Amino acid sequence: MKILSQRLREAREKAGLKQIEASKLLGISNGTLSGYEREYRDPDTDTLHKMAELYGVSVDWLLGKSMSPSTKDTSPPEPMSEQDTLMFRNWKRMTEEEKQEALNVIQYILYRKKSNNGNTDQKE
Repeated sequence: MKILSQRLREAREKAGLKQIEASKLLGISNGTLSGYEREYRDPDTDTLHKMAELYGVSVDWLLGKSMSPSTKDTSPPEPMSEQDTLMFRNWKRMTEEEKQEALNVIQYILYRKKSNNGNTDQKE
């Protein structure tokens, strides 16, 4: 499917990811991802869904069944920052305990931010 290979590459590039970065985040080899983007092979359903989620687009758009990249937002996905990429890359390597600790820190930061929104004397 030529449209799939073209849109996979387009979505990855718009997300600001290199092939090697995207392949690591997807849990596949760089050669496999390259094969998808060069129309040598097609991803399985699970991988296709992971790619759509990572790139912030709909599966329908990737397959050429929709003109809009996303069912929620018609704007192209924002590129991932270096920090986002680092976080996703390391998340897979973390133990469940480490993941829970990271989530607790994030929840605390969001709670603190929410609590400080009503107080103009506090700096964010």
